[in-house]
Amino acid sequence: MRRKILALVGVLFCLGGCYFGYFGVSNYQAEQSQKDWPTTDAVVISVEQRRESSGIRHSSSTLVYDVTYEYTVNETLYTGEIKGTVSQKEIGESFPVKYDPESPSVSTYILAPQPDALAANLLGGLFFLAIGIWAIIFPPGRKRKEEPNFTTL
Repeated sequence: MRRKILALVGVLFCLGGCYFGYFGVSNYQAEQSQKDWPTTDAVVISVEQRRESSGIRHSSSTLVYDVTYEYTVNETLYTGEIKGTVSQKEIGESFPVKYDPESPSVSTYILAPQPDALAANLLGGLFFLAIGIWAIIFPPGRKRKEEPNFTTL
């Protein structure tokens, strides 16, 4: 029974590893597709501060900010949002954003592709995948093959 539970945990780790890899690659592809978007200045209009807990027991928490900003494209005002950033911004502060020229209401504060984030997601994914494969193939308490006992007469 224990081996079946470890195999199930291994499958879950493999799925988590695949998710991390997919998440990293899809985010990087999105950043690449936004590379040629025009840049404009945005102004912070509101900042909400909150704590994000991590871990099962919520033993540690991080202070994060949800930032709402406005920017203008062709004399039209648009609003964007940054969720859960650790970078504090002040109301009225100006910073650059990129927007989709075909749909100016879509914007991002990420100005260039981030290969380090891609690498971190891929390495994390490989780590989870390796643990999952190990738990499936080499679970602790695995039965060993019995060697035949040949007696000489």
